[in-house]
Amino acid sequence: MNTPPQVEIRILQARKLFPAEGYEKKIIIYVDEISDTDRSVYPPVLINLRSLSRDHIRGLLQDQLLSHHNDLLSLSLEREISRAATALGFGSNGFYLIISVRITHQTVVVNSEELLRMVLLGSKMNTEELKSMETEPCSICLDELSCSDSKKTGVPTRMTCSHVFHDRCLIEWLQRKNTCPLCRSVLYDR
Repeated sequence: MNTPPQVEIRILQARKLFPAEGYEKKIIIYVDEISDTDRSVYPPVLINLRSLSRDHIRGLLQDQLLSHHNDLLSLSLEREISRAATALGFGSNGFYLIISVRITHQTVVVNSEELLRMVLLGSKMNTEELKSMETEPCSICLDELSCSDSKKTGVPTRMTCSHVFHDRCLIEWLQRKNTCPLCRSVLYDR
């Protein structure tokens, strides 16, 4: 089950520029996105801040940051940039900000007992059905469904969508996803 992503914003460096360095207001933002399946590090975003108005900052962020980042991130960044710029003396001198943004997507694991109960509600295969599927593999572990070592792999179980898997493989799968591994039918509500 997916939960809303956690957004962590840290200011890595904040310094006023000396008059000899100019009066530009530069902000560099590093975005690092982590999920259960992968990690994405995006190229740094460079923003030249000309105004402290919320609309101006929001527009710059929407233009510069990748479009799939949500409004919550934009709003949080907007607040942090405004706060830091004010502290550095926006308007009277230039400054340089480096901001790190880490977006973490997490999956909540469903109670194993509930999943076991659901899998047990799936129909167990009778001997005739098992003989007809002797060489068929479990789509999750790729071992034969009618494997003689059922203690290791589990008992073949037919789900409501008619696909068959080892019950142990299915429980492990359903802890991460709520859909059938083959047809993607929703097997339980999150």
